[in-house]
Amino acid sequence: MSSILHRVLTWSVVLGLFLPVVIVLVLSLAGLLAGMGDPAGSKFCLRAAMGLGVGWASAVVMTAVVAGVSILERPESTISESPEIDSERDA
Repeated sequence: MSSILHRVLTWSVVLGLFLPVVIVLVLSLAGLLAGMGDPAGSKFCLRAAMGLGVGWASAVVMTAVVAGVSILERPESTISESPEIDSERDA
């Protein structure tokens, strides 16, 4: 199960970092097309950017959810063996 979570977390982080760049490029193309007098192409690019924005928001939410699930699925032994917790117990 952890390998699936690891893959989903990796892809959601990649999409979360990559999609804003693509959105800016598509919005720039929409502005260029509007400036050249192509309202249909500009409108299409704006709607595509809106769809990519929804995908980006989904990737950010998915990153948070999968990170939380992967932390909750950690075995108890790995949490209790960390040196930070042992040093706090000794103090």
